[in-house]
Amino acid sequence: MSQELSTCTVCGLEEEHTEPEHRTISKPKVAIFSGIMLGLGLIIEFLGLGVLWAYIAFLSSMLSAGAFIIPKGIRGMLKLRLDMHFLMAVASIGAMLIGAPAEGAAVMFLFFISMILEDRAGDKVREEIRGLMELEPPTVMLRTEHGEIPVQPSEVEVGQTIIIRPGDRIGLDGVITEGGTSVNEAPITGESRPVDKSIGDSVFAGSVNNEGYVEVEVTAKSTETVLSRIITLIDESRKNKAPTERLISRFSRVYTPIMLAIAILLGWVDLALGATMVQAVYRSLTIIVISCPCAFAVSIPVSIVSAITGAARNGVLVKGGAYIEAMGKIDIVALDKTGTLTEGMLSVKDICLHNGYSESEILRPAASIETRSEHPIAKALVQAQHRKQLSEADVESFEAVPGRGVRGQIGHAEYLIGNRQFLVQEEVGLQDLADHSCGVGTMVYVAKDGEHMGTIVLADTVRDSTREAIRDLREMGVRTVILTGDSENVAQEVAKAIGVDEYRAELLPHEKVDAVNELKKEGHVLFVGDGINDGPAIATADVGMALSAVSSDVALESADVALMEQDLRKIPQLLRRARQTMSVVKQNVATSITLKTLTGMLAAAGIITLWVSIAVGDMGLTFLVIANALRLARKQ
Repeated sequence: MSQELSTCTVCGLEEEHTEPEHRTISKPKVAIFSGIMLGLGLIIEFLGLGVLWAYIAFLSSMLSAGAFIIPKGIRGMLKLRLDMHFLMAVASIGAMLIGAPAEGAAVMFLFFISMILEDRAGDKVREEIRGLMELEPPTVMLRTEHGEIPVQPSEVEVGQTIIIRPGDRIGLDGVITEGGTSVNEAPITGESRPVDKSIGDSVFAGSVNNEGYVEVEVTAKSTETVLSRIITLIDESRKNKAPTERLISRFSRVYTPIMLAIAILLGWVDLALGATMVQAVYRSLTIIVISCPCAFAVSIPVSIVSAITGAARNGVLVKGGAYIEAMGKIDIVALDKTGTLTEGMLSVKDICLHNGYSESEILRPAASIETRSEHPIAKALVQAQHRKQLSEADVESFEAVPGRGVRGQIGHAEYLIGNRQFLVQEEVGLQDLADHSCGVGTMVYVAKDGEHMGTIVLADTVRDSTREAIRDLREMGVRTVILTGDSENVAQEVAKAIGVDEYRAELLPHEKVDAVNELKKEGHVLFVGDGINDGPAIATADVGMALSAVSSDVALESADVALMEQDLRKIPQLLRRARQTMSVVKQNVATSITLKTLTGMLAAAGIITLWVSIAVGDMGLTFLVIANALRLARKQ
């Protein structure tokens, strides 16, 4: 048995049902046979070689294609659910009975072709998921006490070591314990450039080792890797319908029986106006064919799912069609600062000089003493020392003063490195704060033998992608707001540096929620945070987005949208994709309604025939909306 994906409620793109294997495989062959028999019947009829032989050819064409349609129509009728299969079965059989076998066969053949087109659209979506599944290699090289052995990824336990050679695809998430390399993480994060990796760095299943030999300690089972979670989320996102999609599904259930009633009523009106029974039935059958809601219903799910898979290929996980539609309405983007707009890591921004000391005379001893500390401030000072290529001084003593700073001795001099309170406590003379001109940031005061040497100003580094992302959002007409727990001065400086419209500082977590609720009164809000500390605000916004889902299980679980890498430029890209998706949905719905209405009016007037109705109003229209929707799956 094989599974076949149905499209919508009437056309079947959401529920999976089983079909006999030979049927599924033979669909294209059946279409070819049905088309040949239809063509043969037309040739026999044109050459006048016998009505019976032509009828047999048309009947063969209708029944071969109808084997996939008529039984479904009968089952729908028995369940009192008059779907498209029922409509097409009635139209085709009815045409055969009133002496229009060519058109009856054409209706069934062309509708069968439209079904195959819909299957191909579903296949396109499933191929995206299968493509991700195939990123996991069938085997990995496991290091054991007996040497290397190839095993399936599912057999590897957390804590074991796997070996990855140049060109190998990484089979499991883990941390490099030996070697170094560069890794192509495009299938996971969307980052097109190779990422350098060394001991202690994380690697992800599905990425490719470019050139180096590395050994990796496994940190997640095969069912718990980032890749497996991505596949699960994409698959589940198909079930999370957009509001418009749910509306169309409900509408289609009512629309089909109404159109059937209209077709019957039109037949009775034709009879009352003097038409023959054959003419009245023929016109009713034409209306039935045109009323098939297949293209109308398939236009939305194919558009939404194509957008979701396209976003996934670009390193953005969207957890359902509802969020694609919501993203299309976003006009306010609120962002956390630390870890979102900034790297979340302190770095030396400036050094304010006092009492005639130079920058190197201040930074070198301070960084040398701080090498013995694990504090984030210490790391920032040491990084600045390396960056400026300053040698490390010999530290003779070291003492950490909790909540204040550190004390150390170099040569015969005693140094104090810490906050203002520390130096005041040690009775070091400092300038009045009102006269201090060292800028905005975290202040690290440095003193030597009781004399203030200078003040090192630390600041969180703004992400490289932040300014470009904010600029793009503003060009799109999106209002940008910083919501941060940092001080007013720091928030103001970052806001000015990156060009956001406004900021709100010194907010506690519950105050961020209040701020999001206030913004929601003014528009549709997307809140972007790290997926952990900002959980309440992410949950409150119309759409919540988490950064760097690869490093946080909470990010994948709590947010509606997750970026697989910390690249804020993907936010305006996703907004554009969402807006384009909803535009395509509207285009497809408007095209479907317009073309259905036009062909319906022509059919009611008796101007177009049955086969023209389905060739234009069903198969042609289905092809058009699917082709338009599948554009969204392309990577931006």
